[in-house]
Amino acid sequence: MKLIFKYFSESVIEHVFARDDYVGIKCSLPEDYNDPFELFLGVDLEQGSDLLATYSDVVQEIPSLLTTCFSRSPAVTPMWAHYGNNHKGFVIGFDVAKLQEVFPDLLIREIIYRERPSETLISFAQMAAHRKKPRDAMALRDAVIYQGYFSKHLEWSYEQEVRAVNFEGYVEDVSGHKIIYLPQRCVAAVISGAKSSSQTKDALKERAQELGSDFYVGKIGRSYPTPYMLTGAGGGRVFANGEIVPPIAVCAECAEPLRDKRDLCPWCSIDDALRLEAAANNPFRILDHFGLLEEYVEGYPARPRKPYK
Repeated sequence: MKLIFKYFSESVIEHVFARDDYVGIKCSLPEDYNDPFELFLGVDLEQGSDLLATYSDVVQEIPSLLTTCFSRSPAVTPMWAHYGNNHKGFVIGFDVAKLQEVFPDLLIREIIYRERPSETLISFAQMAAHRKKPRDAMALRDAVIYQGYFSKHLEWSYEQEVRAVNFEGYVEDVSGHKIIYLPQRCVAAVISGAKSSSQTKDALKERAQELGSDFYVGKIGRSYPTPYMLTGAGGGRVFANGEIVPPIAVCAECAEPLRDKRDLCPWCSIDDALRLEAAANNPFRILDHFGLLEEYVEGYPARPRKPYK
């Protein structure tokens, strides 16, 4: 099952689950995106003036289409910070195949991250300018629209974005917002953030049960490098290879997921003997034992600070 994920703040729970057996998602036009340079990669401004003139006259401007954005992963820490209200919000996972069954005209694609526009746009512009055929003009227009909506600057790559476009026939106007309601069969998982309140967790668990989807509680570990999840029964889950799956192994002491097969995580592998040895060899403890630590710290020469350049 291929999944895509939508991050939410906990403040919108009632809006997202306002309709029984559905999840409501807001769709936006490009001018409402948080990146003011959206769609900029739809044109290469470094091409010759003649080609740019052809581009301008044929394309004129990229159509403004209703769009919503997902991520390939529910474990992207910056996404939890930016869109999940610093892990206090939640994530919903959707089954891509079922989304496309329910909304056959919906175009869902992974974003391609680039430092500059695709070079193929120049070749399309050259054909349109030199051959002057309607099909070349249409090919240029389609290529520009596709690149505009499904490519972003490389600095946004942490989002692991998947974008869905062409909602015009599916949305409803709700208090001035364009909302698409996704039926419960498209909903695969509901994940509460690691810092979600008990009230938020309970509300999300109840909604997940009503939708018949899996429910997970997000966790931030001490050694596992990304957020992981717990099932209702307390079993650990991680996101790997596009799926929410059991980890390779779990720590026998703290039950945190492990990245390889071993018994203990790095922190729990420190036993009492190692702690005592580390304490005995700690030079700060030795100085403190002889009453010299404070004097040493105060007299320690400060390193010259290099100016920031």
